[in-house]
Order: sequence, then structure tokens, then C-alpha cells
Amino acid sequence: MPLDGVFLYKLSQELNIFKNGRINKVSEVSETDFIFGIRANYQNYNLLISLSSEYARVHLTTRTYEYPQNPKSFTMLLRKYFEGNIITDIYTHELDRVLVLETSGLNELGDKENKRLVIEIMGRYSNMIVIKNNIIVESLRHIGVLENDRTVLPGAIFNYLENDSKVNPMNLSLNEIENIFKSKNILTSKEIINNFMGISPLLSNYIINSNNYASSMYEALHSAIRPIKFMNRNKYDFYYTNLNFSDSIIYESISILLDDFYYDLAKNERIKQKTNDLGLFVNKQISKFENKLIKLDNDLEESSKGELFRLYGELLIANSFIKTKNNEITVNNYYTNEDITIALDPRYNIIDNSKIYFKKYQKSKNAISHILEQKNNTIDEIEYFKLIKAQIENSNLNDILEIQDELNSLKYIKIQKTKQKSSKPKILSYITSEGTSILVGKNNLQNELITHKLSKPNDMWFHVKDSPGSHVLVQKEDELTECDIRTAAMIAAYYSPYKDSSSVPVNYTKAKFIKKIPGKKNCFVTISNEKTIFIDPSKDFITDLKSSNFIK
Repeated sequence: MPLDGVFLYKLSQELNIFKNGRINKVSEVSETDFIFGIRANYQNYNLLISLSSEYARVHLTTRTYEYPQNPKSFTMLLRKYFEGNIITDIYTHELDRVLVLETSGLNELGDKENKRLVIEIMGRYSNMIVIKNNIIVESLRHIGVLENDRTVLPGAIFNYLENDSKVNPMNLSLNEIENIFKSKNILTSKEIINNFMGISPLLSNYIINSNNYASSMYEALHSAIRPIKFMNRNKYDFYYTNLNFSDSIIYESISILLDDFYYDLAKNERIKQKTNDLGLFVNKQISKFENKLIKLDNDLEESSKGELFRLYGELLIANSFIKTKNNEITVNNYYTNEDITIALDPRYNIIDNSKIYFKKYQKSKNAISHILEQKNNTIDEIEYFKLIKAQIENSNLNDILEIQDELNSLKYIKIQKTKQKSSKPKILSYITSEGTSILVGKNNLQNELITHKLSKPNDMWFHVKDSPGSHVLVQKEDELTECDIRTAAMIAAYYSPYKDSSSVPVNYTKAKFIKKIPGKKNCFVTISNEKTIFIDPSKDFITDLKSSNFIK
């Protein structure tokens, strides 16, 4: 992983900006993610600590997170031991993926005491350990005796996970690094990793592909921090400095890079965990109904043969005088004046065979109306779940929990009801540069609320044309300015499946021209008197807009 020991060491240097700062607040984002609110140098910082098995990391964040109403006991312990404490030092242990926060504060008796927070970024073994007087007070994950006799349990003596077989290259001179390469005859990327601490495959491959291994390692270790994101084997990767990758994006700091790289990934992972991967369920529903539609089309094609059955019945009656017990009969089709061969059941006479064909005709005639009804219902289901899929892609956890409740109420899924009183919908609200308020619905519940309850007749309503998307409402009595129209259209295009496209058509009209479609779910509406604007969605534009949660 690119977040190796060297990367974390460079990050710790950046984080020294809040050394001697005060920890004002500890908040829980999820079961594995926490935010420490820190005041330092007359500024407020939010330090995100994630111990997720997939996206473990530490960095400053400027993002807005939602916090659970009832934090768990470990969060309460962190608050007890660290809120109000001063951060006296920030460093990494050797060149391992271990970040240490040394703090100092007063206990319940008013006596000064030092406490240490050790953050181990090690994939699914990531952990956060509270230490006092070198004794473990508590940890996020309890670990029994390992092969190296290291125990992470309350009351145990704290020991770092040591690796004596590797050396810390950050403490070595260029000559010392050269001597190690020569004495151990290091020739492969794996051998570099096995001999030096904190080196990831990304860095070791860069070194082994250079002309001088030792010089390349020394220069990379001591290069200035210049964080970049780049394409590596058809996927995005990152590092604290450029390793000769093209098409790279440079960031102002490591924290900004990590905040950008991991935010959506981690958000989607939290949503999957909280909603039992609702997105996967929705995709399965779309696939199920699309397959059903194919079968219905086949049934409709088969049922359309009913007219042929009626013709066979008529022709057999017209030739009922023929006595035959054969498997087929050839008669003249008086509609076309051509001969036609009709299959027969040799057990029955001509009249009885005609009755069989008329029964098939009546059955197919009844089936067609049923199939057409089923087909229309199936198309509605596909449209609905495609709408839900688009909403999930642009929603936060609360929005998706509301979608989950909607699917539960419609009996698509079954979830365990909690005794907690359901919270009111939080509707995203933006303020334009001219001070105009714009409401954004990110699921059907919010769209219903915005369009049919919060809107006034002359408020302007926006929606991406001919596609699922958010209902966007501009709350303004006066005529909209060009800035209002373009901003609302930008928001509507961004919260749609076309947020990464260009020249997206967006319809807009007054709210009084929005009508529900009878017989359809409340998310579908018709519009009239609309105009259309084409807009290029911009993530930066949306990010720069002032937003807040408007609660009905």
C-alpha cells in the first residue's frame, strides 16, 4: 500500500502544525473512525483517525461528517482521557506505520499526567491504543498473545511491534545505504522490502528501476514533500513525492490528498456496512426485472400467434366435411387463396380440432392483456430502481437510510424496526453567491417534501432532462437571475447520473406546473411550460457553494 512507513513519517512532519495544540473534542464517525477537534495556532483542525480494515489512515479533514447519537464506550473513554489535553509531541515509531500522539493534561484530582495515543495503521490489524505510564488503558481492538509475545489488552504493559531484521533507512547516510546494498547483494524489489523498514512495493519498484539503487532510495527518503495522485496500472494511486509517474495531480499537503482520495471510498464503505449493501440489492432488482421483461416479450410474441389459431379454427370448420385421422391437413386459405397446412390431433375429428384451436386463440387473447399489464408494471419497476440507484450514488448515510426505510415500507426489503423515534429528513440546502436559497432532494422522501410541500407556486423547479435525478427548488419570489438559473441547473446536473458528463440538459419550470402521475410512485411527476438549459457539471463549483442541512 502507498501509505507505508515513509509516507506516515512525512505525514507526521506535516501534523506538527498542531503540536502544543489542545484537543477540544473527540467525535465518533463510525465504529472504526474518529475525529479529534484540535485548537492550535489560533486555528481549528479536525484530525481524522480511521482504523477501517480497508481504508485505515490518519489525516486532517475539512469534510463534514455525521455523528451517531449514541457513541460507543471506547469513544467516551477517549473523551475522558484526551479532551482538554495538550499535544506535546507527534511522531512515528521508527519507520513503521505507527503514529504516536503524546499528550499532557490534568486528571480528576487536578494533578498533571501524561497519556499516549498510539495509532497503528496496519490494514485489518489497525488499532488505536490508550496508554498511561506505559500500561494499556484500553484499545479499539483487543489482541491476545501473538507469536512475538505482544499482548494488547487493558492492564498489559505496552510494547511496540518490533522488527529487528530490518533497518531504518531514514537514520542512514548515503554511504551506509550503499554498503547494505553491496554487502547483502540486494537486487530485487522484494529484497529491498525485506531489509529496510517502511518501504512499500511502490517505492521499492521505483528504486529497483533506477540506475543507482542507493542514491535513488536516499533521494526519495529525503525529498521535499510534494504529494501527488497518479494513474498506476489503470487505477489511482498516491505518494508524498513524484516517482516518475505521468498524468499526476499535485496537492498542497498530504492531508488534502488523503482527504480527497479516501472520502468517497470510505463513505461508500460505511454505507455498505450500515445498509447491508443496499446498492447491491438495487442492482439485483434491476437485473431481475430486466430479465423478466425479456421473458414477457417472448411470451407476448408467442401469444401474438392467437390470430393464426383463430384462422386455423375457421378453416377447419369450413372443411368439416373432410374425414381424416391424419396428423395434418392441407386446405385452401380463402383469405389469400393459397393452400395452408394445419397440424391436427389424430385422435379427434375436424370439428374437435377446430375447437382446440379456438380455445388456444381465446387463451392467447386473454394472455396478451395480462402480459401487457405485467410488462407495464415491470417497466415501472425498472424505472423506479434505476431512480433509486442514481439517488444512492449521490447520497450520504442518512439519505440512504431514508431510502432503506422507503423500500421497507413498500415491502421490497425487511429491516428490523428500532425503538428510536425517526428523525426528520435533512434536506441539503445551498446558498448562491447572490444569497438565493436552493433546496436539493436526494431521495424520494426528500423530493416529495421539496416538490409538493415546501414549494410555493412560483418557486422555480429544476430537474435533469429525461433521466433520474434530484428535485431542485429555488426559493425566491422575484425573477431568477442568470446566476440563480445556472447555479440551480449545475446542482441538478451534478446530482444526477450525468455529473461527469458535459452539456447536460436540465429542465426548469415553476413549481405549480409539477404534477404527480396517477398510479405511479410519488417520485414520478410530469412537467409543463418548461425551458431547457445545457450545463457542464463541475465538482469544484459545487464544493465551493455554501451548503447546510435544512430540516423540515
